[in-house]
Amino acid sequence: MSVVQRPAVDSAGEVPIAALADTVARAAASELYAARLCGVAIRTPDDFLAIPLTTRADLQQAGVHGTRAVPLTDVCHYGESSGTSGAVNSVWLTPADLLRSARAIRAAHPETFAAGRIILNRFPFMAAPAHLMELIAQDGGGVAIPAGNINWDVPFPRALELARRTGAHVLAALPIEPVILGELAKRRGLDPARDLAVDTLFLGGAALPPSLQRRLARTWDARVIELYGSTETMLLGTSCGRGTLHLETDLAYCELLPAGAGPEARLVVTTIGLEGSPLVRFDTGDLVRPCPPCACGDARPGVVVLGREAEAVELDGRRLFPHDLAEAGSAAAEALDSAVFFVVVLDDRLLVRVETGPAPTDDPQRAAADRLLGVRVEVEPLPPGMLLDVDGLSRSPRVYKPIVVADWRRGGRRVLTVDEGLVEWPRPTWAEGRRWVGRAIKTAVRRRRLGRRTVGSRPRPLI
Repeated sequence: MSVVQRPAVDSAGEVPIAALADTVARAAASELYAARLCGVAIRTPDDFLAIPLTTRADLQQAGVHGTRAVPLTDVCHYGESSGTSGAVNSVWLTPADLLRSARAIRAAHPETFAAGRIILNRFPFMAAPAHLMELIAQDGGGVAIPAGNINWDVPFPRALELARRTGAHVLAALPIEPVILGELAKRRGLDPARDLAVDTLFLGGAALPPSLQRRLARTWDARVIELYGSTETMLLGTSCGRGTLHLETDLAYCELLPAGAGPEARLVVTTIGLEGSPLVRFDTGDLVRPCPPCACGDARPGVVVLGREAEAVELDGRRLFPHDLAEAGSAAAEALDSAVFFVVVLDDRLLVRVETGPAPTDDPQRAAADRLLGVRVEVEPLPPGMLLDVDGLSRSPRVYKPIVVADWRRGGRRVLTVDEGLVEWPRPTWAEGRRWVGRAIKTAVRRRRLGRRTVGSRPRPLI
């Protein structure tokens, strides 16, 4: 495999040969690297750069245990990528692997994660950040409330109530979480900035563009910290007080390989801080944009994460990344005094659908166009509830201990199947049912109309 050689990035501007040699030696014990790293010795930067890149296809071909470089007796955690962009990848972690990432987060943000601080942990339980929040608390960095958002025990209303009753200081979650909880709070007559004690939003797992950060910071009167990493690499960085995402160079050695004529670069990672599933020159698939030296004084490299290269969109002669699309949607929503948006990429334009507030403050089309000059953008204002059905999300099923026997003579629910015995779905009222049907019909009509419009047809006037 040909490798484009370009100086890698680290805090000192030098290649940490000893650390990389240790990683290569550990990785050689796995099935994935047993052949390709057999006899490889790392004495110079050129030795390291001669190693071919590891791709996601390599991980998938290696199989579930392919990256594991230690005995199962040394492993305490198994994780899988979400599979949103293809097949899942597996990772095997030791207790020390998890603890290193947890302590790095706490070291970077000692005021956020301090003794006595309450963390509402809404990260999904299958995702590593959920476990890192628990470890941070166990290591003296606060009190964790396990309330994963993919958890029927803690639906959105209960999560909001937990934050209010406990006086939670930190909301650790996916970026959509404070949007939903903020809307739910408003429906209940609460002001997140005034009625809740949350002062920090620790967010990761999806695009978090500047306009959305500003909106959430204002809505919650809280600092927004961006978390970056992956299932395969664990922690890669967090943002500082200036908003720059700094790479965690003690845990990962990062190379920025050219990705075209622009400043964008492919992020290639060698995991210095992993023992269970070490990776050598792993092509993450993410594109990043290097930042100038940060005024915060942190010498570690700063980057803007643009998203997966495979998810980039070509439109009107421009290449748009997931970060750009999210920024366009968030900017349009912000102009309509909203944080609820959904972006649709069509053949000839971007359609940004926004739930509007009662008093728009600016022209959302102009705001979106300013973010993506030269790209056709249509903004579609929608009434509340069309994109984010807060009431529906608040009605989670009640979960029971599984049963295979139901005695109808004892009264109560008359269960006929195993799944009925496990889950009881809520029954909507007539008004709710009518509203849900109306919402589905309107969305279906809009989908059909959009589907009829192709590049060859004459578009309606747009910005």
